[in-house]
Amino acid sequence: MTNAVLLFIAIYFLLDIKLNGSRVKRFYFREYEKVLKKVLGNNGFLKRRYEDIQKAILRSGIKNYIPLDAGAFICLCMGLFILAFFFFMKLGILAALMYAAATIYVPFAVLSFMTVLNQRKIKGMYLNFLNTFSGFFNIEGNMVNSIKSAAEYVGEPLRSILRRHVTVYERSMKSMEEFLDGIMSEISDREFRKFFKFAGLHAKYGGNFQKALAKLREQGEKLAGAESQKGAGAAVSTMIILVMIVINLMMIVNISGDTEAVYILKNTLTGQMILVSNAAAIIFALFMIKNINALD
Repeated sequence: MTNAVLLFIAIYFLLDIKLNGSRVKRFYFREYEKVLKKVLGNNGFLKRRYEDIQKAILRSGIKNYIPLDAGAFICLCMGLFILAFFFFMKLGILAALMYAAATIYVPFAVLSFMTVLNQRKIKGMYLNFLNTFSGFFNIEGNMVNSIKSAAEYVGEPLRSILRRHVTVYERSMKSMEEFLDGIMSEISDREFRKFFKFAGLHAKYGGNFQKALAKLREQGEKLAGAESQKGAGAAVSTMIILVMIVINLMMIVNISGDTEAVYILKNTLTGQMILVSNAAAIIFALFMIKNINALD
């Protein structure tokens, strides 16, 4: 049964990647989206979690490498849970559940870390973008054209985000508000979002945007140094915790191959307490990674 489930997930991912890569999408390969909508229903908690995953995927930049969405990510986590549960069953049901829970949390921690790294790259480009945009806006006075021109002078991943949304705006009937909201959906930095909100207000109501740009530039310069130190400390802390988790998991996997050690851990209260507390420590460490890298 387990092999069949894992095989189904593997086949699904291969088909999904193939179809997305060739831009051919048939409705029966997207049935899982309908199923998810039915499962989510009117459950606010589940909907928020689904939206959080979708937002994290979008902001992590992982879609530049693999065509992943929230539905496929959930399927991946389910497959990992089943695989880990049956692998650790030799240590007892409680320990298997705990380690399976720890395993399923690993993709979330990795996605969270990727999101932070991607967004911090974008955060570091804020002042350069703001100065470049201000220069073009002084000359052109056009919001979209100025963003399009400024995109050529910033690095990745910000350049691709701006280019993509400008292209969509120019080829569609989207409003200025939808255009700016689309950019903000991929950027979590507070200062960047503040800029695009001011841009939206200017596009809607007019006013002296140059004065707002000068104020935004002044605030950005004050925050630049503090944010740089905070980002470096969080990255080092995360790497240390991840290394310790990997060492811990490798040790448990090695122990799982020792019949005598497995018997003691599975059939004694002390052994079960050791396994459960160790799994709980891994889950807590992964939870700490998420909070250490929490973005403003």
